[in-house]
Amino acid sequence: MYEEAKNEMTSLDIRFLVRELRKIITGGFIRKIYQYGDSRSKNLFFEIFVPNKGAFWLYMDKNKIFLTKHKKPAPQEPPSFCMFLRKHLMNKKIKNITQAGFDRIVEIETEQCVFVAELFHSGNFILCDSLKNIIMPLEIQKWKDREIKPKIPYRYPPKPLNPFAMDIETFISSFFRTEKKLIAYLASSLGFGSVYAQEICARCGVDGNILCKEIKTDDIVAIYNTIQEIDKEFSPCVYENFVSPFPLKIYGNRDVIFKPSFSEALDEYFSKREVETVKESIEKQIKEEKEKLERIVKQQDEALERWKKIEKQSREMGDRIYSYYSVVEGVIEGIRKAKESGLSWTEIKEKISQESSPEAEAIKEIREGDNVVVLNLGGIDVEIDITKTPEENAAKYYEDAKWAKKKLEGLVEAKSLHEKKLEETQEERKKLETSDFEKFVFAKEKESITVQKSQEPEQKKPRRKWYEKFRWFLSSDGFLVVGGKDANQNEMLIKKHTEPKDFVFHAATHGAAFVVIKTQGMEVPDETKKEAAEFAAAHSKAWSMGLATIDVYCVRREQVSKSPPSGEYLPKGSFMIYGEREWYRDIELKLAIGVKIDRENNTAKVLSGPVMAMRKNSDYFITIKPGFKKSHELARTIKDKILIRSSPEDRFLIEKIPLDEFQVVIPSGTGDIAEYV
Repeated sequence: MYEEAKNEMTSLDIRFLVRELRKIITGGFIRKIYQYGDSRSKNLFFEIFVPNKGAFWLYMDKNKIFLTKHKKPAPQEPPSFCMFLRKHLMNKKIKNITQAGFDRIVEIETEQCVFVAELFHSGNFILCDSLKNIIMPLEIQKWKDREIKPKIPYRYPPKPLNPFAMDIETFISSFFRTEKKLIAYLASSLGFGSVYAQEICARCGVDGNILCKEIKTDDIVAIYNTIQEIDKEFSPCVYENFVSPFPLKIYGNRDVIFKPSFSEALDEYFSKREVETVKESIEKQIKEEKEKLERIVKQQDEALERWKKIEKQSREMGDRIYSYYSVVEGVIEGIRKAKESGLSWTEIKEKISQESSPEAEAIKEIREGDNVVVLNLGGIDVEIDITKTPEENAAKYYEDAKWAKKKLEGLVEAKSLHEKKLEETQEERKKLETSDFEKFVFAKEKESITVQKSQEPEQKKPRRKWYEKFRWFLSSDGFLVVGGKDANQNEMLIKKHTEPKDFVFHAATHGAAFVVIKTQGMEVPDETKKEAAEFAAAHSKAWSMGLATIDVYCVRREQVSKSPPSGEYLPKGSFMIYGEREWYRDIELKLAIGVKIDRENNTAKVLSGPVMAMRKNSDYFITIKPGFKKSHELARTIKDKILIRSSPEDRFLIEKIPLDEFQVVIPSGTGDIAEYV
């Protein structure tokens, strides 16, 4: 017995329905046309006004058509095909509705046009003129025997046999020209479908598995007469998994609901199935949303613990600096004096290893590249910046503790919002369990349309600042530092964007970027100058040469001139430097690539610059050095390492950053990881 739920209309269904529609909406006017979904969607809805009868809603999709009482919310924007139909069919009077033979094709005819609905396979809707030339199809299609495209005559597919147009002799002879079994012949060759084929066999008392060639002539006549009889029956009914224009003998005493019209039966059956499908979809969405929220809340709990730990450790490190103030001060002062005396870092480390003072014993590691010394202060390792005082180092840790506390407060608020959303999903799940879930499903669809309509048009991207077309960063002291990307930009930067009191940096090698500190007339701290020198070093030929260090010089803007000595020529991007230069010797080549999170606008941006600047101005960063990894591979590594360190609430924003945004800030297109923080 065929038990699969019905999900499309057969040729027999369409025969009964067209007969019914012809009586109801012929003479009506097409007032509204909607297309649900995108431009290729095969879900149409016609509102038809019939004088003295009122409005009727005709629904059709790729394999169904019927009048419905379930009007969906209007789509936000009509697709182009819908607009095209409106242009040709709106306010047009329906002259006739027909079925093409015994095929699953319905034609709605007006004075000027014929609208063709092909309700088989993937379906299609075709608008033709009155002579059946195609004006526009929803979908252009091509087969070996016909083609659907504009400006050609519409051709029907190969016509199936029409049992209602055959005389008895033709009907009998057709049985002896097929090798099929009876049930298959009725279902496919005659277009009845499996259930109606079984019904015809049951009513005739003929075994459906018998070969057509072996059927007695009397049985063929009985089959013919049964087909003619069911065409006259009309008592539309709805079963659990089927809908029919007449009661089915094969379903025996199954529960059945009778309806006054076939459209009502189809509407109840298919609309109920659609609601069930939508309900399943909503249930799936709610479940996925619930799991997602539970996952986020769990990650937020873990992040809360992590930030609590950071706050506690940072505050404790600041306290330890004051508790061991004399040791910290002694280490900073000792290393400073050793450097001033001309000792190399190797000599300083050797000297420390031979001492037994409290200061020497406290030192666990020296990272000369970052000017950092790691001290063990009462069992806790504390990083100390040797360019700062003990008070400044402690202040940094107290600032870190405050920042961690601020993060904690934000996380608590975010967690509260997610927990509230989690409760809302539970409430929605309960509504689906109520007997009135159809109203809830409809409300969800309407809410979806309303949300789409209420959305603001996509805002234009903010205009780029002048310096964003160059290389740039904000120093740890808040100064804008800008560098050229090539000779043209070097020329433009110095000529158009540099003021007399600005500082200009350049590595001591040919083929380096000019780097400018925009002073705004203010005094520039040494830390910012050092960062600008590091930036200039990183964006020089020294990087691609794989050098570890390079010298960088600094001058005022007024010392830079485009006027060469008499008889000489300066190529594009080159300038003459006059007067005394301030030198930064042995600048280590390294660059930090970071990500800044804008939580207000839910965006993430890639930045690059010196380590200290990125430490202050980015949320996460990785330090790179000259190397041989190609930019694509290195960019992937950088992004992955940042993702590992990122908090759950930031991770999804970082994941959306295109890889090329990391690639473009890698000097010379190659490098390697130095460290990450």
